[in-house]
Amino acid sequence: MAGPYTAAAKRNPGRKGWLVEFRHPLKSDTSNRPGKKTRKGLGTEDEALAQRLVSELNELLRDEALWSLGARGEAARRFDPRVVDIFYSEIEPRVTTARQLCDKLLPLPTSAEGYARVVLMGAPGAGKTTLVRQLMGTNPKTERFPSTSVNRTTTFPSELVLRDGEYEAVVTFMSEHEARFEIEESISAAIVEAVQGDTRQVARAFLEKSDMRFRLKYLLGDLDDDGDIDPYEDVDEEAATDSDDAPTLLPDEHATLQQTLEGFLTRIQSLAISAKAEVEAAHGVIADMNAEDRGVALDLIEEQAVSSDAYLELVSDVLDEVKTKFEGVSVGRFEKTTTGWPTAWHLKSGADGREAFLRLVRLFSGNAYQAFGKLLTPLVTGLRVAGPFRPIWAEDKPRLVLVDTEGLGHKANATADLPEGVLSLLHDADVVLLVDSAKNGMTSFAAGKALESVVNSGYTRKLAVVFTHMDTVRGDNLRGQAKLDHVFGGLRNIAENQLAKNVSGDAARYLLEHLERNTFYVGKIHELDPKPAKPELNRLLAMLVAAQPPVFEPVAFPQYSMDNLVLAIQEAARDFRQQWQGLLGLSPHPHFKPRPWQTVKALTRRYAEGWDDGFVLQPTSNLIAALSSSLSRFLESPIAWSGNPTPEQKRETIDRVKAAVAQQLPKLSHRRLRELPQPIWLGAYALRGTGSTFDRKMRVEGIYERWIPVPDARGDASALEFMEEVKSLLTSAISDVQKAVEEANPAL
Repeated sequence: MAGPYTAAAKRNPGRKGWLVEFRHPLKSDTSNRPGKKTRKGLGTEDEALAQRLVSELNELLRDEALWSLGARGEAARRFDPRVVDIFYSEIEPRVTTARQLCDKLLPLPTSAEGYARVVLMGAPGAGKTTLVRQLMGTNPKTERFPSTSVNRTTTFPSELVLRDGEYEAVVTFMSEHEARFEIEESISAAIVEAVQGDTRQVARAFLEKSDMRFRLKYLLGDLDDDGDIDPYEDVDEEAATDSDDAPTLLPDEHATLQQTLEGFLTRIQSLAISAKAEVEAAHGVIADMNAEDRGVALDLIEEQAVSSDAYLELVSDVLDEVKTKFEGVSVGRFEKTTTGWPTAWHLKSGADGREAFLRLVRLFSGNAYQAFGKLLTPLVTGLRVAGPFRPIWAEDKPRLVLVDTEGLGHKANATADLPEGVLSLLHDADVVLLVDSAKNGMTSFAAGKALESVVNSGYTRKLAVVFTHMDTVRGDNLRGQAKLDHVFGGLRNIAENQLAKNVSGDAARYLLEHLERNTFYVGKIHELDPKPAKPELNRLLAMLVAAQPPVFEPVAFPQYSMDNLVLAIQEAARDFRQQWQGLLGLSPHPHFKPRPWQTVKALTRRYAEGWDDGFVLQPTSNLIAALSSSLSRFLESPIAWSGNPTPEQKRETIDRVKAAVAQQLPKLSHRRLRELPQPIWLGAYALRGTGSTFDRKMRVEGIYERWIPVPDARGDASALEFMEEVKSLLTSAISDVQKAVEEANPAL
């Protein structure tokens, strides 16, 4: 027997639902020892049932033969489904995505039904969600959907279907395990801040993570501002947060929220004070330490706090409080796990119930501060809304699926590489709509990288650009076409100075020729009736409605030198490795600066526990970008062509190969940076004590050295294996195109 693993039923003070507390034999604690202490909801208020479930869990914990994912089937035959979920959900990979669950409850219409799928990208504040409002025809004053604000708003994909019939919505949520993970990170960050911060600094760390995605203040309420005065309070109408018609809190509700929040903050500070005293007793006063020793001490303080029963109870209490927020939604149907955690919410409403329908949906997607304490937005992983929406300025009813994505650079990323989730959306899109403010004129680094990613993925033909805020572009010489030329100059600058260098001159020229016909200029779109923009909006709508999946008419195929491919793979691996050596602080890099030790530690935990790339550091996305860029340059330069294709036909074929490669790269990156080195990520996260900060960085670098080796003349076996995997992926894509050409042109 590996150790005494015993479960016990508990109930948090003031809560009716029962919990189970046990040490999980397949989860490691902060000291990397098996038996992480775990608390899970049992999904019942019945004490007798709770005790029966705990008895079954104890039986499972006594049988080591059941301690593997492969034994789940046997456990399912012997135990209650709730017991099985409690034990195995902690260790099994996620089996369904938000999109898969949405597809089950509300399938998207297809191009065969006459619908065009449009994916919108843009930096925060560029106006892409405001443009979505115009295309949907939602009133910016009374309906305010989708939500906009000066803050970063869209943190999950929103799919919006313009169709006839009733209104319908599906919202998907992170799992209970994910929610606990996010709460643990929020509390841990607040504990570190509490070592020397005041209450407001602790509250800020607890209620709003630095990546501005998981915001507990939406769920728990915000700390009162004590009458703070903002000298810039009179913001303009366009920048105002969506607050009209928001579900406001009653005075007694607000008081209860404040009391609960203050209780959580007091417990966080108590944890920090206790852990700090223990660490200082052993290692000296933190204030007298140098920067490196102080970092180690803060790590030890966090470790002491996290391993305590008080921390586990606090996480459980916060999770319980968060779960109560679902009780505020009495309309619609929740899909739930066996233990009662909601996985999705589904609502249908008649065509005459638009106002009430949108008010309910805003509980899951809104950001109005008056509703802090009632909003479920931070728990949402996907939103799909369908109904008889249409632009008020359009004569016809367009059939569109609009996909609004998280703002480029939302997380202030160390890089501007497109996340895996966004790249997967591009594969299915008919139009990729890049939205940028004319005030910025494509000066955003993230916008330029997005353009480059689209070109490297072979989707130039899908691309269109919309410049917003044209009403703010002023100058004595900026009138009529001169103004449009001035704004388009930002695109020209990226194409001629970035894409021509990083991809090819031919790809840059083709992009500019394509965008000359597919760039749109709008202003005042925050208004209900944007009169000056109507002609351009109608031109944009006509293009979107007419969009169909590109038809590939193969007439020739390219031939490549595999010797050059070796150089391309070498270049990609070197770029990735040098980037990460800069981020880890192991060697200087002109563009990538060292990240704080807390950030590197948080990365190792995310990869150790299998979470996605919704973080400031994104190794898998970085590798995809590096490979996509180098392989794109390789594919731009074939040594010969079969037949006698025109430049247009050559471009179409090369982009076809690029798209096939782009769809396979995420699988390669995931396998090499997540699946194969997962135990090493776990070991890197478990490091503690003096020297652990440097040792953790070296463990991460060791993962990259083993699984993303830079090929050289030594013929290292790992490097050869890596090259063969990339080569196989590429040659398969080229072979598919060659086969299509030969089938269409037997004479070649």
